Amino acid sequence: MIIIRMKTHKFIYIMILSMWGIFCSCSIEPSSRKPITPSERNNIYQMLYFASLAGSSHNSQPWKVEVQDNRLIRLYADTTRELSIVDPERRELYISLGAFIENLTLAAGSLGYKCDIKFNNSYQNSAFVAEIYLEKTSSTGLDLSLIERRRTLRNPFKTISIIEKDVRQIITPDSQCIHFFSASSKEGKFISQKTIEAYTQQAFRKDAQVELAQWIRFSDKDVNEKKDGLTTAGMQIDGISGFFVRHFMKPEDSKKASFVKSGIEKTKKQALNCGGWIVITSSDNLVADWIKIGRLYEHINLICTELHIGFQPINQIIEEPNFKTIVTDYLNLNGQLMFVARVGYVTQNPAPVSPRRPVAEFSKFNH
Repeated sequence: MIIIRMKTHKFIYIMILSMWGIFCSCSIEPSSRKPITPSERNNIYQMLYFASLAGSSHNSQPWKVEVQDNRLIRLYADTTRELSIVDPERRELYISLGAFIENLTLAAGSLGYKCDIKFNNSYQNSAFVAEIYLEKTSSTGLDLSLIERRRTLRNPFKTISIIEKDVRQIITPDSQCIHFFSASSKEGKFISQKTIEAYTQQAFRKDAQVELAQWIRFSDKDVNEKKDGLTTAGMQIDGISGFFVRHFMKPEDSKKASFVKSGIEKTKKQALNCGGWIVITSSDNLVADWIKIGRLYEHINLICTELHIGFQPINQIIEEPNFKTIVTDYLNLNGQLMFVARVGYVTQNPAPVSPRRPVAEFSKFNH
């Protein structure tokens, strides 16, 4: 009887933890994102810090940098950080590098520098991406805290329509490539349903599960040591639930059926609770186009941050080839489907929590 009582009490305790996690919304996970201090280097160091706050698939941060004489920045793709299973063409890797370039350019302008970017034309033969020459000029006056506040939000958004004025701001950077569909439109509903289906298909793929587990950072120790990947705070597994996951689960547990099904249910709530969908297309499917898409994606995310619009890339319908064809045909857009994100108004933009590697870890300074 004593043994039975102990097991029963343990079961009840676990159930209480699970139920409490549903109601508790605050995270206690350290973010491992530390802003630079005044003593930390020069303007280029600051530019690279803000550039590194760009979004990237699985928070893989696939960039390397060489700085020459404080006037030239060479950017390379860190292919050791590629997602070879869900991104075999490296499209998302170069989109991430495009986002890095966009942040770097914006930060440079704010700090009083103009960027002259010369791209490499033979990406297949080299990890080298671009040379960025810096020239002193007047400041653009951009408030760099905007870049620091940008983040991906994975909670349900308000389902009210995005007002026309805000839609215009979102598509202004490139109205030919950027498309908006209201969540209540037939196109928006179609994207929502196919996103759920594509996510489900990928979630049950064993190879994708193995790759995802390599980027899971459940424990505080992993977060602080690696400073990349998908953390409980970044995935918005909050409160007591987040505490339990960080202390009692391992990355390999993300492959278990219960975790997979939980992810599918969360994705359903996300896809069905938003104000609309942003789709970015391109006339070509080349590396230069992917970099351009990355710059647009980051720019749009910053616009949404200013407008208190939540932003979450969900690209399984592109990563799963059969869905990419179906969605492209249905939407009947000019060009190829490159990027998808759900958006919606939020009451507030929570502080970013995804960790970042320090500048010194991905940069080499030559004099």
